[in-house]
Amino acid sequence: MKKAMKILAEKMMARTHKAVKNYQLELQKKQDMAPAWWNMLYGKYLPDMDEAI
Repeated sequence: MKKAMKILAEKMMARTHKAVKNYQLELQKKQDMAPAWWNMLYGKYLPDMDEAI
């Protein structure tokens, strides 16, 4: 059980890391973005970020 939980946590962290990386790349591309667009990007790339943290 301990090993299975460790594997699950590693997969979750890898997925979260990938999502954050994609999100940060998009933010760098669009520096002069309105808050509404920023929220749309957040919703697109980080929908379960609050749960992961």
